[in-house]
Amino acid sequence: MRRFWHRPLGSKLVLVCSLAFLLVTFAPWQRPCAASGAGGENICGWRTAYSGSNFGTYAALLALAILVWELLPVLSPRLSMRGWPTAIVSAILGVALVVCVLVKMIDDNQFQTGWAWIGLALALATMLVALIRVRYRWGIRGRDRAAPAAPSTPQAPPSAPRGPEPDRDVPPG
Repeated sequence: MRRFWHRPLGSKLVLVCSLAFLLVTFAPWQRPCAASGAGGENICGWRTAYSGSNFGTYAALLALAILVWELLPVLSPRLSMRGWPTAIVSAILGVALVVCVLVKMIDDNQFQTGWAWIGLALALATMLVALIRVRYRWGIRGRDRAAPAAPSTPQAPPSAPRGPEPDRDVPPG
C-alpha cells in the first residue's frame, strides 16, 4: 500500500476517478417506464450502463484498462512508468472512455437519471487529469537527462578596470 502513496498526484486522481466510474456503471443510468393497459399505471424498471447500447460495456472495459495501467507500477515496482509516453497512454484511454460514455448517452438518451451524468462527469475528470499529466510531462521531458558538462579550461578572471592611459607620443618634459 505504501507504493500507492508514492505515486504522483495525477496518477492517484486518475485511479480514483476511474474506480468511481466503474462503481457508477452499476447504478441505474436509465429508468424506462411502460404504460400498462387498463389501470393507466406505469411499469418502471432500472437499466445500468451495461444495458442497451454496448458502449457502456466498452466504457467499463476502458475504465478497467486505465485502472490496470495505472496500478502496474504499484503491483510491480520494477516498472518505472514515469514520463510522457506513459502519460500519453493514459490520456488516450481517457479520451476513448469519454467518447464511449457520450455515445452511450446519445444512443440511450431517453429516461436518463442523474447517475448517467455523474458517470459522464467522472469520465471527463479522468480524461482531463490524464491530459494535464501529458502537458506536464511534455514540458519536463528533457529535464531528467544529465546536463552537459562545463568546459574544463579555466577562464582568467576579469582584470580590474584601468584609468585612461597617458599620451605616449608627447616626450616628457
